[in-house]
Amino acid sequence: MTTLLAYTRAEAEKDEGVLVLTEANFDEEIARHETMLVEFYAPWCGHCKKLAPEFAVAASVLAAQNPPQFIGKVDATENNALAERFEVKGFPTLIWFVKGARQDYTGGRTSDTIIAWINKKTGPSSSEISCDQVAEKATAGLNAVYFGDFEGSLFNAFIDVSKSDEQYQFFQAAGNCAATHGAKSHGVSIFR
Repeated sequence: MTTLLAYTRAEAEKDEGVLVLTEANFDEEIARHETMLVEFYAPWCGHCKKLAPEFAVAASVLAAQNPPQFIGKVDATENNALAERFEVKGFPTLIWFVKGARQDYTGGRTSDTIIAWINKKTGPSSSEISCDQVAEKATAGLNAVYFGDFEGSLFNAFIDVSKSDEQYQFFQAAGNCAATHGAKSHGVSIFR
């Protein structure tokens, strides 16, 4: 008789919702998650201390989403091999991983900008909103709102730009909403 044993390793320890990554669990955790933002920090670093509460808020919000997203941190003073492996030269260093491959993180260092950047990279690049939501949603930072039909060459061009631009948040609304917001149907308006 053969006995089949299943071994499942628990997820990494969390500190205020942020996965604590070490040399012992780093590769396994990066492989476990399709995408992950990782902060390499030093406990004595002032900028790292300032980022810590922002990172914790972002971790909480991202974990509550459907599907959940996770962020991690590495104490580079205790995990020198990882810091050297990823050529960490200063603190904090933020690195974005997609399917285990390193990519540049070009987002901000506040919880809102971290969340927005990760959602843009992992979710739809533009969100459909109702007429009533335009004034509510298109308020943080720079926003591009497309008014019109959700098909055709203009809409497709808008979606293509939304996938590559990191300065703006992108939204689309029905064409009949345009006049209410001082815009034209089948066009794009910028909101600040």
